[in-house]
Amino acid sequence: MRVTDAGGAVPHFTLAVACLATGTKLSDALASLPGALTLGARRVPVSGGSLLLQAIARRGGGAGRGAGLPVPGISFAEALAKPPEFFKDQIVLVGETATGTSDVRPNPLDQGLRGVELNAEILANLLALPPVRELPGGAGLALLLAVILAPLVLYSTLPPKPASIGAMAAMALALIVMEAAFQAGRMVPAWSTVGVGSVGATLLMALQRVVQEEQQKRVLRNSFRMYVAPELVEEIVRDPELAAQEGTRQTVAVLFSDIRSFTTYCEGHSPEIIIRQMREYLGGMADAVDACHGVLDKYIGDAVMALFGPFLDDGTEPSALAVACGLSMLDRLAAMNEGWAAEGLQPFKIGIGIHVGEAVVGNIGSPRRMQYTALGDAVNLASRLESNTKELHAEFVVSEDVKNRVETALAEHATFHDLGTITVRNRAQPVRVYEVRRAAAPRESRQP
Repeated sequence: MRVTDAGGAVPHFTLAVACLATGTKLSDALASLPGALTLGARRVPVSGGSLLLQAIARRGGGAGRGAGLPVPGISFAEALAKPPEFFKDQIVLVGETATGTSDVRPNPLDQGLRGVELNAEILANLLALPPVRELPGGAGLALLLAVILAPLVLYSTLPPKPASIGAMAAMALALIVMEAAFQAGRMVPAWSTVGVGSVGATLLMALQRVVQEEQQKRVLRNSFRMYVAPELVEEIVRDPELAAQEGTRQTVAVLFSDIRSFTTYCEGHSPEIIIRQMREYLGGMADAVDACHGVLDKYIGDAVMALFGPFLDDGTEPSALAVACGLSMLDRLAAMNEGWAAEGLQPFKIGIGIHVGEAVVGNIGSPRRMQYTALGDAVNLASRLESNTKELHAEFVVSEDVKNRVETALAEHATFHDLGTITVRNRAQPVRVYEVRRAAAPRESRQP
C-alpha cells in the first residue's frame, strides 16, 4: 500500500482484489492494523506491516513447493479456448510468463518467479492458506538462548568430540522444534537468527577449546621435554593423565650416578675444558636415560638422577630398564674416555647406584618453580648406594630388591656379584648390595 500526494490510500493490487473477492471495504480490511488484515470473516496476521507468505507457486513442477496447492496456470491461447463457465467464481490474473519477458520477481526460493505468480501467491495467502504469524517473542528468545547456551555448556564440560556432537544435536533439535512450530501452528521463527546464533556459539567455543588444548599441550611439552625423550613427551600430550602432575604413589627404580674426584678435577682444569667435557658427558648420560625410557629427573652438579617407572606401560619392569641404562652409561663413558684420552684430556670415572621401591611422583615445588621428581625412601637409598660405590670398589651397584627383580630377565646381559651388606643411616636393617657387571659375550662355536 502507498499514500498519494492528496493523502489517499492506494492498496496493493492483491489486497484490492482480495477485498473485492470477499466484499470487504478497504477501510474495514485495514481496521485491525498493524496486527492483522480483516477480509470478511477471515483475519490474516501481519508482522511489522508485512505479510508472511507461504510460497506455493513454483516453476518447473511440484518439487520444492511450499504449503498448499500450486496456483493453476494456463496459457493465453488455452484460456481463449475455454468456455466462460470454466472461469466462473474464480480469480483470474493475467500476466506474462514467457522466457525473456521482464516481469520477473526473483526470491531465495525461486529465481525465475514471475510477477503474476507472485500476485497469485499473495492472494492465496490472503484468502485460502492457513495464516502465518511470527513465533511469539518469548518463545523465539528462549529458542535462541537454548542454541547459544548449549555449546557454551557442552564445550565447558565435555571433551571436544562429544561436545561437537552435542552442539550439532542441539542445533538439529532446534530445527525440529522450529519446523514443528510452523507445521502445527504456522508460526515462523527467526530461522537466520537461531542458525547464526547456534553456529556462531559452536564455532566460538570450538575455537576457544582448541586454543585452550593447545595451551595445555604447550605447557605439558615445556614441563616434560627436559625430562623425557621426545616420543614420550608426545605420548604425554596425547594422554595427559599419564603425567599425574598432582602426584601419585607408584613403584619406581631410581638411578643416581656421580663423577668420582670431580672437585679435584675442577681444580686442575680450566673452565673451558670443564664445560666442554661436562656437556659431552651429561649429553651422553641423558641419551642413555632417553634410550631406556627413563625420566631425567635432574642434574645435581656432576651427578645425574633418573627415574624409571613413570609413563611406562603396565607390566614393564622399571628395574630392568634402570640396569640397562646403567650399563649403557658405562659403555658411553668408555667411548668418551677413549676420545678424550686421544686429545690428552683426563678421563672420568663414575659410580652408579640403583634401588627400586615406592615413591611419590609428580610436579613438586612452589608456585614459582615446579619440578617433576620423586620423593621417598627409594630415592634416599639409591643415593646412598651410589655414594658407597667408591668404598665398595665398584662402579655399578644395586640393592637386593633390584637384583631379585631382574637377575633372570637380564641373565644374558648382566651378572650380579654379592658385595655383602652396608649400613644406611635411618634404616634399622643393613642393606645387601650387589655389583653389576656386563655379562661376557658367549664364545662362537668353532667349525670343525
